[in-house]
Amino acid sequence: MSNTNLINDIVLPDSMVILRNNTAILNSIGAHYDDTYQFRGAKAGSTVNLRTAQEFSVRETMTADVQDVEQKSVPLARTVVRGIDMKYSSAELTQDVEGFKKYRLTPAMATLGAKIDAYIYQVAVQSCYQAVDLPATGLDVDDVLNAGVQLDNMGAAPRDGSRMFVTSPKGMKQIISDTKGLFNNATSLSKNYTDGTISVPTLGFNFASSPNVSSHTCGARNTAYVVTSAPAEGATSLVVTTGASAATVGDIYEVAGVYEVNPLTKVSTGNLKRFVVTTAYTGGAGTMAVSPAVYSTGPYQNVDALPQVDAAITFLGTLSTAYTQSLAFHPNAISAGFCDLETPTKGVVDSGRLVEDGVSISVVQWFDGINRQEYLRFDVLFGAVLSEPRSACRVYIP
Repeated sequence: MSNTNLINDIVLPDSMVILRNNTAILNSIGAHYDDTYQFRGAKAGSTVNLRTAQEFSVRETMTADVQDVEQKSVPLARTVVRGIDMKYSSAELTQDVEGFKKYRLTPAMATLGAKIDAYIYQVAVQSCYQAVDLPATGLDVDDVLNAGVQLDNMGAAPRDGSRMFVTSPKGMKQIISDTKGLFNNATSLSKNYTDGTISVPTLGFNFASSPNVSSHTCGARNTAYVVTSAPAEGATSLVVTTGASAATVGDIYEVAGVYEVNPLTKVSTGNLKRFVVTTAYTGGAGTMAVSPAVYSTGPYQNVDALPQVDAAITFLGTLSTAYTQSLAFHPNAISAGFCDLETPTKGVVDSGRLVEDGVSISVVQWFDGINRQEYLRFDVLFGAVLSEPRSACRVYIP
């Protein structure tokens, strides 16, 4: 069997199929592929800026109020490399191709796919500032519906049949158990009982279960933190005092008296605005980096009032406690971008790349003449970002 057949006819096509079959989260959002490097390949570190939706305020008089059209964007850096290297004998491919696929390629690509999925999910979760109140014992119908309400309140995730609810196998079990007594169509009920899955849109979402769902361990922060000084419009940090102990990246909190507004009508939803810690905070008096930036006026208004001095800060979740993070989102909320790596021609037997549905994977084959040993190296270069945070909502599992 020629080297060309090894890479292009066996390894690459089968690798892509197996990898995609093991990336439930990536498959839920799709992928952005940058073909700029398809001929020469790229090195880790290339960045593109993804445009985000423009927001406007509405005038209520006949006098024109022309607004600057500021095209905002979020950077998506392709800096993450995930790969697997293996050695094999030429006899494995020439005499037992199916065995090579089953015992080498399948577990390798399943592992690589899981790592890619887990990274994308963790990035999305740690950047997501929206969440429903903690379930008392486990996920139930109300938690799912409340996530849908939150997305509706933010006006950025239409009920167009593409909303996703991704949870852990434990979370899926809890939801199915809680919905078994509800009216549902025969197809859905059959899948619930035979496969333990929710296979058709239910409660406003398409459901997916993945063991790659991440957990978040709350910081050791106490309940005494308060705002020291009122922030300016567009601030991405809060000056705090009184409290003690660290807040970790991904911690969600509320500020007393600060309510979220619908981004279209600018009317309060009646819910306290939630923020997420974006940089680990060591604790005590200081400046805590937060997201989203706070605006109480203008086209990007997201709160009815700026945080005030001595306003209490309340964190979501029990300190130093881990919670599995389910995620309700519209596919537009999360962006994952792939680009081609350089394919070397010197010092190798063969190399190649394959792109499918926006996902790019490269394979390099080389030979150790001293030990008469052959090797394969698999690489994926990608990045991920929560590009539209208001279209995603976390649901904690106790």
